[in-house]
Amino acid sequence: MTPKNRRQFLGTSAALALGLGCGKKSNSGPFAGRELNIFAYGGGHEATMRGVFVPHFEALTGASVTIHAGWRDSMARLKASPKNAPPFDMMITDAIEGYPAAREGLFAQLDPLAIPNLTNLYPATLDNWIVKQGYGITYPDSVLTFAFHKTAVPDAPVTWADLLRPALAGKLGLYKEFYMSLYTFACALAELEGKPGTARQLIETNIDSVVAFAKLHRHRVKYWWPTSTAMILSLANRDCAAGNMHSPEYLQALREKPELGATIPLADRAFVQVFWAVTAGSPNRDLAELAINELFSYEMQLGFSQRGQATSRLDVAEKMAAVDPVWKSLYPHNRRQFSDLNYYPYDTYAKQWNDLSDRWDRTVLRDG
Repeated sequence: MTPKNRRQFLGTSAALALGLGCGKKSNSGPFAGRELNIFAYGGGHEATMRGVFVPHFEALTGASVTIHAGWRDSMARLKASPKNAPPFDMMITDAIEGYPAAREGLFAQLDPLAIPNLTNLYPATLDNWIVKQGYGITYPDSVLTFAFHKTAVPDAPVTWADLLRPALAGKLGLYKEFYMSLYTFACALAELEGKPGTARQLIETNIDSVVAFAKLHRHRVKYWWPTSTAMILSLANRDCAAGNMHSPEYLQALREKPELGATIPLADRAFVQVFWAVTAGSPNRDLAELAINELFSYEMQLGFSQRGQATSRLDVAEKMAAVDPVWKSLYPHNRRQFSDLNYYPYDTYAKQWNDLSDRWDRTVLRDG
């Protein structure tokens, strides 16, 4: 498909979608007979991709979409594949794995003309070298969430220092991965030192003190949870009283389980940074770029947000904030909040990843 024809296709995509019928795969269309392979995170993201994106895109293009779900296995699968036969045409990844992969040449450089919805994304969400060098489209995903059971924690927490309440000792659930839970401890330490809003600075300038603080308070943690589903069940069953959580799955749990509560201390609010990329050597780069463009359309971003995810579109965020107060309490929804967007300190982590991971496993997850 030439750039001109591709732009014509993009300009008529809404009309095509209406003509093809919602949720019905077309046997015709500009990409009929072709297959797009997409890697998605297993769990809530996979369910949303299958329920919201796949039927929309198949109806729009006539192509078939195959979702490959997983987690930290994606890069191993990509690296093990033949150079011109990647297992996925496009994939979701994060700063932890995606930054090194981009530097290693595992992603194709995108054609911005093929992704006109870039102009609808808030600039702060794209202020990243991945976007500037054309390796992907970044956006904020899960926000660090203080989750709790309302009966077990009748006085709703206000700051991350509330994790250290005596009544919660031995009743906490924290994510087993250090990038999130070490930052959680940094938030609590910053608050105790009377310097809310400096958790990132603590990680960047004195990470040893944060590791020592985590080691000092590791006895408060009953459960190092491996998945959001596991932690939600633990909270609902009151096996844990409170802890940190990923927001997308938890937002849906809040809607279904009124006994659960959430607090987002704004001073050190941090997001997971993820991005969509097209794999180098993909034979379906044109189709993958169209898919990325559709993922950032108003319709798709609204559908994803309604299922608990953040958005990098201000128009969608404003819409969600107006109709969903729980969503509004978690995610950026106005210009000021988008401009203040803060991610986990990935660059600092990357410089000492193996050492941090080892120290975390030996001295915090275990009493080493």
